[in-house]
Amino acid sequence: MKLNNLSFWSQSLSDDVLATRAALMATVPPLSAQSHFDVVIVGGGFSGLWLAYYLKQAQPHLSVAIFEAKQVGYGASGRNGGWLSTNLPSSITNLLKHGHITQAQICAFQRQVIDTIDEVDGVCQREGIDCDLHKGGLLFVATNEAQAVHLQQYYEKERTYGFSDDELVPLSSQEGQALIRIPSMVAAVRYRDGARIQPAKLVMGLQRVLLQQGVAIYENTPVLSMGEGNVLLAQGVVKGDNVICCAEGYTDQLLHNRKVIPVNSSIIMTKPLPDDFWARFGWANAELLGDLAHVYIYAQRTRDNRILFGGRGAPYQYQSRDAGDGHLDDGVATQLYRRLTELFPGYPFEIECAWKGSLGVTRDWNPTVTFDDQRRQGWIYGFAGNGVGPTNLAARTMVDKILGHQTERTALPWSDFANPTWEREPWRWLGIHSMYKMLGWADAVEARFKLKKPVFFADWAYKICGMD
Repeated sequence: MKLNNLSFWSQSLSDDVLATRAALMATVPPLSAQSHFDVVIVGGGFSGLWLAYYLKQAQPHLSVAIFEAKQVGYGASGRNGGWLSTNLPSSITNLLKHGHITQAQICAFQRQVIDTIDEVDGVCQREGIDCDLHKGGLLFVATNEAQAVHLQQYYEKERTYGFSDDELVPLSSQEGQALIRIPSMVAAVRYRDGARIQPAKLVMGLQRVLLQQGVAIYENTPVLSMGEGNVLLAQGVVKGDNVICCAEGYTDQLLHNRKVIPVNSSIIMTKPLPDDFWARFGWANAELLGDLAHVYIYAQRTRDNRILFGGRGAPYQYQSRDAGDGHLDDGVATQLYRRLTELFPGYPFEIECAWKGSLGVTRDWNPTVTFDDQRRQGWIYGFAGNGVGPTNLAARTMVDKILGHQTERTALPWSDFANPTWEREPWRWLGIHSMYKMLGWADAVEARFKLKKPVFFADWAYKICGMD
């Protein structure tokens, strides 16, 4: 049976993968009034799956259960752009406003995120998980002069926080065109490290490994509330010596603290493209691809020669409604298609699939990995669309916390980080939509008038929602 969301990733899983999944899920013991686990994890996305994996690696005897309201990978983990990148899931500017966080800690954080790419690759090789992982690096491109200024500023900031000369390289238009022939490209920056993945395959691979290791995974089993040492289900109370919330964009439905909200990102997927397309436009290394527009895009070349193309055309729904099963309206799909054809002009793309998903965003755009040692409760959230790699690092950090280990990971800036609360409605909706309107206007003005630098009111937009 196909998974219950509309992403191409989930819908394209093979019958063999789904059959193996179903057979292993049938071995999970039923819940009872006496159900008790060493660790209860709420949420079956990347954060929860990685947490269970590293707990079993550290102490195989631990009893671990994952409770998922829908199916494993239903949320952002099964719907994202497949970017295993070095992007920090944080606003460095906001982190450094806290006096106890130093530049050295930011650099250490960045090194850990870079190393996570090899960590994920190593797990996939060790556990036999084929998720189309390909280390092609990452290319950010500027397609007008204003974006080129923004790109240069971005490059200089990145170099300040831990990248070496060979890890981050500025490229001229000609050098960038040698990698991907985007006619409008005027400059680029290439990250040496970065990999594309098929996220639903990674989710299914981790689920298989966990079930084989004895982790109990309960799908279609929503947690109604969390308490100290227990979670409440429709079926009753389940005990847990440690209870960890890994619900990302769905977190506030459980914690009710207005610390994280669901922000939607939208994706279109082309049909497989023929050899003459690739001969014309290049992209032989299959780098991850992004741009420096204020309302930016992200893309990848898939293993079967499609283009995934994403952005945030419908960012936030009133009262923090999530993306549901992922239906994408035609207007947003058209916006993404238009931008795709601007980057790769003159080609009649056919779109096979379109969807959206909800990611978790905090008020200051910083994630947190928090654990209360007295109450034995914790939570991981706030990756703001950059969680494919950092969820792995966050899970390893949480394992250290649960086991009481002081490590270099527990000293990272997101450790027990306290996020501010979001405003109440309607101010939250107005602020977010005002920000995106202003950023869209900024892109339009910069392109139409061929400006040599970013417009001043783009900075206002970033400040409205705490992004700078």
